[in-house]
Amino acid sequence: MTLEQRYLFDITGYLHLKNVLTGEILRTAQEAVDRYINTPIDQMPDGFEFTGLYQNGFAFDKCLEALTLHPVTWPIIKELLSDKPRFAKGSLKHDTHENWKQVERAISNPGGLHCARDDYGWYSTRYETKDGRIYCDDFVAFFYFTDVFPSDGGLIVIPGSHKSEFERPSNLLTFDEEDGIDPQPHPVFTNITPRAGDVVFISELLTHGVLRWRPTDRDRRLLVLRYKPQYMGKSSFSSAILDRLSAETLELISSVPYHHIKDIVKQDVVTLTA
Repeated sequence: MTLEQRYLFDITGYLHLKNVLTGEILRTAQEAVDRYINTPIDQMPDGFEFTGLYQNGFAFDKCLEALTLHPVTWPIIKELLSDKPRFAKGSLKHDTHENWKQVERAISNPGGLHCARDDYGWYSTRYETKDGRIYCDDFVAFFYFTDVFPSDGGLIVIPGSHKSEFERPSNLLTFDEEDGIDPQPHPVFTNITPRAGDVVFISELLTHGVLRWRPTDRDRRLLVLRYKPQYMGKSSFSSAILDRLSAETLELISSVPYHHIKDIVKQDVVTLTA
C-alpha cells in the first residue's frame, strides 16, 4: 500500500481507487458481466445461479477471474492479510430501480446496516496496525462496471466505524417496507459514488448498507470479491467452479497453515495461466 492509501484506509475503513480498469480491459469485463446477467437461469453453466446475487461471478470469464489478482489491488490484499491471503468468494451484484427490493430481500434485510462486529460478535474480526502496516482479516473489494452518481443510491458507510468501541444506535438509518431506505439518513453517512472501472475496498468492520437504487434508466453492476487469511476457513467452491479456474487462482483460494508462503505472494504481478 502507498502511504496515502494506508492513511486513508486507517482513518476511514475504506479506500476508493479510481480508474483501476480502463479502455479495452474495462470494456471486455463489462461485456462478460452483461453475458452473465443476460443468460437465462435455466441455461447457466454448472456452478452459476441467481440467488439475489449472481453467484461465482468472478469465474464466469477469465477477464473477471483475473480481477481477483489485479496488479493495482494485489499489493493491498497482501498487506491487509500480512502476505497470507485467501480468496473466499466472488459474486456479481446487479441493481435496477425495479428489482431493488426483490434483490435486497433475497440477500438479507434490504439495505440494512451491518458489519462483522454487529453480525458475528466483537471477537469475530481483527483490525490492527504493526510495524507500519495494516492487518485486516476480513475485507471486500468492489469492482464497479457502471457509474454511480450522487443521489443515485448505492453503498453508504460510516467512515471510521471500523474502530468503534460502542454499540451502534438503531435509529441512524430507517427502513420503510413500502418506500425502502430513508432518503435522508443521518449525516454521519457517506454515500460512495464510484465510476465504471473504480474499485472500493472496505473492512467488514466498517458499518455499511445500501441505499435504494433510484435511476430508472441506469443500473448498478459490481463484482463483490471477499478475502480472508489463508488459515481461516476452507474453500466452498464446487468442483464445477474449481475446474474453470487457473492454477494461480486455485492457489489463492487454497487454505494452508499459518507459516506457509504461497508462491503467488512472492510475485508483485500475477498473470493467470490457462
